[in-house]
Amino acid sequence: MRTFIATGAIALGLATLPLTAAHAGSTWRVTVKTSTHQVVAGQKVVLTGRVRPGAAAAGSKVTLQEKFKPGAKWKKKDQVKVKGDGTYKIVTRPTTSFTHAFRVVMPASPHHAKGISPTVKVTVYAWSKLDMHVSVNDNGMSFDTVNINGTSYIDSLWGYTTGSVEFNVNHKCTKLRSTYGLSDDSTTGGQGEVSVQSDGTPLYSNTFDVGQSETKTLTLDPAPLKLRLEAHNTSTAAGVVGFGAFGTPEVLCTA
Repeated sequence: MRTFIATGAIALGLATLPLTAAHAGSTWRVTVKTSTHQVVAGQKVVLTGRVRPGAAAAGSKVTLQEKFKPGAKWKKKDQVKVKGDGTYKIVTRPTTSFTHAFRVVMPASPHHAKGISPTVKVTVYAWSKLDMHVSVNDNGMSFDTVNINGTSYIDSLWGYTTGSVEFNVNHKCTKLRSTYGLSDDSTTGGQGEVSVQSDGTPLYSNTFDVGQSETKTLTLDPAPLKLRLEAHNTSTAAGVVGFGAFGTPEVLCTA
């Protein structure tokens, strides 16, 4: 009988001990979703989610963590308060072209162990000058400032009579933008054609007279390994030439 009483007393004593997070076995449950999986550098990304149990989490702060290089450590990006219903909203604007990884962390409390959301990824793209990328198979193409219809364009390309060049963009670029036309060094009455190929597939072609130009953004889908730019003199009169030109061509790429 004494043994029974002692055992009961021990059980009663254990029941009155305070529960720690480890004893409780309760971990914060954190969800996350992103408004987009692709963005241009500087544009906003909205991350939303919920912490459960929501009532216990209300008023506490969750931390957004980020990393964008393989093997890098998670870094604190921002903190926001959890709303009364357990939800949160975080707005961030990544500026580095890379695939960024994000997660949301709810710190441990006296009754709940730290909770970490799943990881979400956002690929960030940024505009860069095409002539910064590796060029190969250059045949009669000049890299320099060019004037097209009275406007000067730096970091440009133009072909002397006939020219072509390829750029290795390595399946990482999704758009090409440029001003297409004829260099003002062309002969009065000159005419020329400029064209773009994406991995050998024709993407753009137009013929211009002196003083004509077109500014256009081209979508690269699928993202190519190589972009090929060509310029051809199509003038028919003797002694008249048109120098096809690409004014400040830029590509939208991720690293």
